[in-house]
Amino acid sequence: MEEVRMISKSITVVEKKDSDRTIPMLVQAASRYQSRICFTRDEKTANVKSIMGMLNFRLIPGTSIDVEIDGEDEAEAMQNIEEFLTHS
Repeated sequence: MEEVRMISKSITVVEKKDSDRTIPMLVQAASRYQSRICFTRDEKTANVKSIMGMLNFRLIPGTSIDVEIDGEDEAEAMQNIEEFLTHS
């Protein structure tokens, strides 16, 4: 059995056309995965599956965040989250 390891990546957030729906759409997308998904910026960390955590974290266009994903479907989750954050 292959050992599962956490993956992490630094991603720059782009501005979304429908910015009012960005957080709910991101939380919904992240919740499809079993993996633990966290964002970190300036020593502040948020669980991406938590709407309250993400509202407090605030995604700011143009800033870089560290994305950490740990679990069986981490590669697929990282691909989806990165695409979400980098496309308007």
